[in-house]
Amino acid sequence: MNYSLILIIAFLLIGILYIFIFILLVKLKSIEKKLIDISYEDVQIIVNDLKELLVESERVSEQIDNNLREKEALLEDLVDLIDAKINRLEAISSSVPSEKDLKSQIIALYKSGKNVSEIAKDLNISVTEVNLVLKLLYEN
Repeated sequence: MNYSLILIIAFLLIGILYIFIFILLVKLKSIEKKLIDISYEDVQIIVNDLKELLVESERVSEQIDNNLREKEALLEDLVDLIDAKINRLEAISSSVPSEKDLKSQIIALYKSGKNVSEIAKDLNISVTEVNLVLKLLYEN
């Protein structure tokens, strides 16, 4: 009886195996049919579309690259302008005397005998500024 049970199980397993093989063959045929449905012309159309997309993307890439170069040149020009302005400001600020220097120059010129208008002219400042410094100095 043991052999008969084993034979029955073996036949059942072989039957199930045949069913699986049949299902696989049916699926393989359907996949093959789908592959056959895509013709060579369809593949050529897809390839041509992809080539057009590639050409267009290269053109857009070149435009972006050119725009970036233009922007980079503009930024370099702006940096040069800013550097020039900074240099001019530094030159101007170094040539303008500080308040302390201006005060001492006014006092020195006044003590040398120059009048208020001459001091203002020499230092390129207003007469009012000279008078203010002298007034504050000699009031204390």
